[in-house]
Amino acid sequence: MKCIPQFLAALCGLAGALAVHAAQVPVLASILDGEATLLRESGRFAVAEGMRLDSGDIVETGAQARLLRLEFADGTIVDLGPATRALVAPRLAGKGAAAQSPQLYLLQGWLKLITPAGGKGASAATVLTPAHALSDAAGQQVVSSEPAGLQVFCEAGTVTLQERATQAPAPVRLKAGDYFSRLGSDKAAVKPRPVPAFIQAVPRSFLDPLPSRAALFKDREVVPKRTADLAYGDVAAWLSAEPALRSHFAARWRALARRPDFRAALAAHMRSHPEWDRIVFPEKYLPKRPPTGAPAPRPATPTY
Repeated sequence: MKCIPQFLAALCGLAGALAVHAAQVPVLASILDGEATLLRESGRFAVAEGMRLDSGDIVETGAQARLLRLEFADGTIVDLGPATRALVAPRLAGKGAAAQSPQLYLLQGWLKLITPAGGKGASAATVLTPAHALSDAAGQQVVSSEPAGLQVFCEAGTVTLQERATQAPAPVRLKAGDYFSRLGSDKAAVKPRPVPAFIQAVPRSFLDPLPSRAALFKDREVVPKRTADLAYGDVAAWLSAEPALRSHFAARWRALARRPDFRAALAAHMRSHPEWDRIVFPEKYLPKRPPTGAPAPRPATPTY
């Protein structure tokens, strides 16, 4: 049980450093119904079926999109619903603990997590949200993460939920049929079935069982099509996310501050991402010079 405090320490506040893998992580976009965008390096790309994603890629679905399916090498499947923002396979390294490797960071929106039968439960979180970690997942879970809070329906199997706050309560283990909610100022609650409002809001595409399509793209290479350079509005939600993510993206997109349009937008919204102040206004952090004409310091008078 000694590993539990280390695991929680690694998760709390993304306590470790967040870095992009040097190697490609095998994640496949296998189904797309609607429009989705890939944010990679300094560009926007149109997501297409058969495209392979790297660790650190950001995928976002349009408001009218029905489904974007991501298939991982271990058999895990993540279906993203409309108006969803997700960071693929971030790498977390905790102080004094082994690196943690969630499949996804869900900033906002809907996802359905499908773990293959017989899959090995991982002690590391499978999915992170701004306030919670989902781990030891088996079966199927539907997740809604919004600024108002988190809702999780364990459709089948089991999953563990852990708040990522420093003084977090004990983890909650959900079984098939359980519904968890933590909305606004309400306390976390677990009910034996989802509330009607949640059922009505679940994306309809999550109701249809869909087979894996990874084998169809085994020998195909789909090259992402660049559609535009990144604009501030494309990444504003990520730049103002939790502190560890803000620091990560300040380093990752530092070069974009050289563009006048991006720099002006950063300056106008600096309160949302203070990490950029040193980048946008480096002169504020230069060592202060002594006043002009100030007398030179006298040498110390020797004492005998």
